[in-house]
Amino acid sequence: MQNQSVSSKATSALAIIIVLLFGAYPFVSKQTTTFEQEVMTEEEQTVTYANEFLPNFAEYNDVKEKKRAFFSYLQPLVEQVNSEVEQQRDFISNLTAIPTAKNEKQRFNKILKRYSLKNDVPFEELKTKVLRRADTLPVALVLMQAANESAWGTSRFALEANNLFGQWCFKKGCGVVPTGRPAGETYEVRMFHHPIASIRSYFNNLNTGHAYVMLRDVREELRAEQEELDPQVLATGLLKYSIRREAYVEEIQTMIRVNNKYID
Repeated sequence: MQNQSVSSKATSALAIIIVLLFGAYPFVSKQTTTFEQEVMTEEEQTVTYANEFLPNFAEYNDVKEKKRAFFSYLQPLVEQVNSEVEQQRDFISNLTAIPTAKNEKQRFNKILKRYSLKNDVPFEELKTKVLRRADTLPVALVLMQAANESAWGTSRFALEANNLFGQWCFKKGCGVVPTGRPAGETYEVRMFHHPIASIRSYFNNLNTGHAYVMLRDVREELRAEQEELDPQVLATGLLKYSIRREAYVEEIQTMIRVNNKYID
């Protein structure tokens, strides 16, 4: 029993060290590039970007200039992803039954797969479930998390993998191996072909992950009350994004207050 206790403590300590070194594990699903291709909707297929990495934000010595450059680069990408989600949401909202036309049926099934849902309940119930997940996120919230998780676009994983949110993957070769990864571990920091792919994955994480049910509940309540999606309010749903929990939420909320002036 004593050995088991020591082992348990050692495991817990190791987990904390991993978090400190690499950032908290943001509860992402084990998605692959193949999955993204399978669920890529018409809205996403019509927008293409050349394979490129983030600009060199480290070259900015002035903090204010760095922030403006970071936000100016990422904001259009976040708005593009929000636009894609809005189109998916509009498509679902306008349905009165499961579509039978080939193109619409394919689009419908891709959206279900995108949001990790199955056609196993009555249509109206399914429609409600989809609309809870197929929804937008405040630009300020996304930008502040990207800034926090990627050290304003200067972290190793942002530079080498276009990974802005600390997302992990579990298939060999799917990303960048963290320095000091414990023996026996197989996770990698996921590689994305373009920063917008990282943003799409982040959206999918918050819109489908079990850890963020509260965020989706709060968003649904704001929608029902016809209120704006307040980034400060939705940030309360990020408790499980970091092992720091309340402290992490407060940090994101502070970043929103302090840096919102740099967002157009």
